[in-house]
Amino acid sequence: MIKKIMFLFLLFAYVYATTFNIFMTGVFRIPAPIVFLVPLIYFYRTEETGFLYGKELFVFFIAALFFYLIGQADVTGFFALLIVAACFALLFNYVIGTNLKRMNIAIGFFFGILLLSGIIMFIDHEYNMAPVRSLLVQEDVLQAPAGISTTIFTFGYQMAALTPFLVINAILFKRSWLINLLLFGLSLSLIFFGMQRSVLVAFAVVTGLFFLSYYKAKSILIFGMFCAIFFIAQSSIEQFSEGKKQQNILNKSAENARGKEERGDLMGENIQIISEYPLGLLFYGKTWNDVVQHNFVYKKGPIVITSHNAYLMFITYLGPLLGFILLVLLYRKVGRIIFYAFLHIKDKKNALLVCLSCSFLAISINSFFHNEWLLATSGPTLFLYFAILQLSKIKMEDPILVEYN
Repeated sequence: MIKKIMFLFLLFAYVYATTFNIFMTGVFRIPAPIVFLVPLIYFYRTEETGFLYGKELFVFFIAALFFYLIGQADVTGFFALLIVAACFALLFNYVIGTNLKRMNIAIGFFFGILLLSGIIMFIDHEYNMAPVRSLLVQEDVLQAPAGISTTIFTFGYQMAALTPFLVINAILFKRSWLINLLLFGLSLSLIFFGMQRSVLVAFAVVTGLFFLSYYKAKSILIFGMFCAIFFIAQSSIEQFSEGKKQQNILNKSAENARGKEERGDLMGENIQIISEYPLGLLFYGKTWNDVVQHNFVYKKGPIVITSHNAYLMFITYLGPLLGFILLVLLYRKVGRIIFYAFLHIKDKKNALLVCLSCSFLAISINSFFHNEWLLATSGPTLFLYFAILQLSKIKMEDPILVEYN
């Protein structure tokens, strides 16, 4: 019994630390993921002996080498990514293995703490939760309102992973219609008060794709119903954009419009920079600050900002050719598994895989509008990435993914 409790504690602590990007703190003088992973492997290793993620980690190494070490001379970012990615690979390979029960527990912990982060965000709207948030994330918080994160942007990644999972999980696992409606309403509330438009876009695209794949022709009726509800409730929704008493996504959009913040301008300028340095900044011996220091679009006071598109920034440093090659290598295997899951979306054995796939798609779409992504040591993204790969291995025992592994 004690051994099981210790396993649950260590696994929860590992998932918590990595999900909220806790790495080095005043408590942990060595990387937090290693602190919890070592005893997990030592005491709870499965019978799995072969290591499956050598190729994936090699691609991570090459991508990090060019992007962080050579391109930006960011030694800390380089080693942080390799450590966290390697820890995830070791966890899923040797601790989770082919044990579906352990996989379900890890996934339950992951989405459970994301939901906790969302609840804290709701409270943070009414009360100052900065001290609590700082304690939970082991770092000074910079923005509010948000959940267990230092910024609202990082919180957005958490909600991008959580919200589609809540809705799609309820549908695929045949929850009651009341639970479906409640979870859908909860997801919209998390997005509405989380104030991240990119999360709304990711949620809409992924759930729309799911409805089209799962309900096919019936999805037209569903989309029509949503449009009718939105049209009827539009006047009620618009009142939330008036005044500043309650912060929400409508207020933020209005403020951004008045401040003329346009993410498309940033991305357009980024594409122009890529055209001026087609081989990639690292081959010209330049950094981002070197090429945008005279461009007012990227100036926000004394700070030089990025284009807020993780993939464009990656391509900017490595160039279109090398950048696209590495992106394909990074996403090829997980992409094929996701494609297979959607092709067999109504197979009950694939339900959890579909849920994880939709969650990963949403968080990846969110990266088109922000800087956090697979190579930015993003805990939620890395968890979903390796969870999908490992779950496909577990499902091979059926076998349903043998040709895609």
